[in-house]
Amino acid sequence: MQARIIISSLGAGLFAIGAVGCSGTQERSVARKPVGETAPAIARAQNVSKSRQSKAIELVDFQDDSGWQSGPDAPPPPPLDSAADVVDEASEEISRLPAETLDLSSSFSDGMSLEAFQELALAHNPSIQQASAAANKVGGIRTQVGLRPNPTVGYFGEEIGNDGAAGLHGVFASQTFVRGDKLARNQDVIGHEEQVVLWQVEAQRYRVRTDIQSQFYVALAAQERIRLAREFLSVAKKGVTVAEDRLNADVGTRPDILQSEIQVNEVELSIQRAEFDFEAAWKELVAVAGVPDMQSSPLAGSLDTPAFDRDLESVYSQIEAESPLLKAAESKVRRAKSNLHRQEIQPIPNVTGQLGLGYDDGTGDGFANVQLSLPVPVHNQNQGNISAAYSELCEASQNVQRIRMQIRSALARVIRNHQSALATVERYRSSIIPRAQESLELLLEAQEAGEIDFLRVLTARRTVFDVNQRYVLALAELAQANAQIDGLLLTGGLSNVVSYEGGDDLRGQALSGQ
Repeated sequence: MQARIIISSLGAGLFAIGAVGCSGTQERSVARKPVGETAPAIARAQNVSKSRQSKAIELVDFQDDSGWQSGPDAPPPPPLDSAADVVDEASEEISRLPAETLDLSSSFSDGMSLEAFQELALAHNPSIQQASAAANKVGGIRTQVGLRPNPTVGYFGEEIGNDGAAGLHGVFASQTFVRGDKLARNQDVIGHEEQVVLWQVEAQRYRVRTDIQSQFYVALAAQERIRLAREFLSVAKKGVTVAEDRLNADVGTRPDILQSEIQVNEVELSIQRAEFDFEAAWKELVAVAGVPDMQSSPLAGSLDTPAFDRDLESVYSQIEAESPLLKAAESKVRRAKSNLHRQEIQPIPNVTGQLGLGYDDGTGDGFANVQLSLPVPVHNQNQGNISAAYSELCEASQNVQRIRMQIRSALARVIRNHQSALATVERYRSSIIPRAQESLELLLEAQEAGEIDFLRVLTARRTVFDVNQRYVLALAELAQANAQIDGLLLTGGLSNVVSYEGGDDLRGQALSGQ
């Protein structure tokens, strides 16, 4: 009966120890708020990530109140040469090209759009999935570092088997009480790390979208070049027929035929090279989208992207305010501050309590044993970790400044590319294309009047074709520069890796008390 009383008392003691440890630590954990604004910031980042993952990125509409500087509206493109109707009938020596515009703004009715590719990428790109898994990993570690230590239970016996001696039997339970709010501080530190990774996930989404947008315009430009070249190929072939008819009528020469055939071969080569460019851009596009086995198909879209000037300081201010990469660096600063506070409270010793209940066979009496222990921080006051945490804070602060300077440096290059492409597009629209068109029309009139030979017209037609091809390439370069600016200069949807290599070391430090 006495043994049962002792065991029942031990059960009550264990419950009391567990209750004290649970209530004391849990109350501190609940009352403790994360340092800074970790929890709200993480929630905001999660909301942003979920909303943006469900739909394709929307191109930013740059208004005057957004901080971006918009120049005057670009003039509409002047009429370009349409290669479809360069000549009428082969019986005519050559006919006037109609002054129709080359409509680069028309969208293909069937094909993959930019938005469709971006939706595919957000759902299938492996780097985004990898980054999201890293964020989930940090969330699990954040939970782990705040868990209280488990109680210890055991049995003790003395003088067992010693002849003539009475034995002592009993059970005990011990519990470590973590002082200084270390476990809550642990969660603060890892909470900031979770925020860092969440911003890195958002940065990865930007990288993927920028890569998709850039390669889409490369492929779209190649597709447009193929269309232009195929249209002009029929014109070039008809030029060969005209040259042959002229030779048969004794009004042409053999060199006219040779020059016409050379032009046909050059146009066919242009088609082949544009097809290679389209195939390469398509393969890179589907690789970034995470669907590498997707068969190539026409693209639906337009190369006519916003054509206005970008002011470096305004663009920089916008990127500085929105860049997830910069926000991740700022979260690292908050993490370093939180870790410094955490290391400063590490010397506060933990208390270990032990309750034992036993039975003396010799006297038939029960007894209780209570022990309390704590380390005395004489030699180790965590001064090394505190110094390292302070250095980490300095490093994180300088990293923010480094990223700001890196953004400025990269932005200077992108703005230069944008300005160069914009100047090229505007010059082709306002001057080069209209003059090439006018030159061709004047030469056609002169040829009809018998004032010039066939080769002059042939050269003018090729000039119009080449001008249109270069104009398409300039539009693609402008679209790519816009994509990089809209994507906050973040590129590398497959080359950048978001991972987390940390563990629950802070919990072990908190429980050791040393």
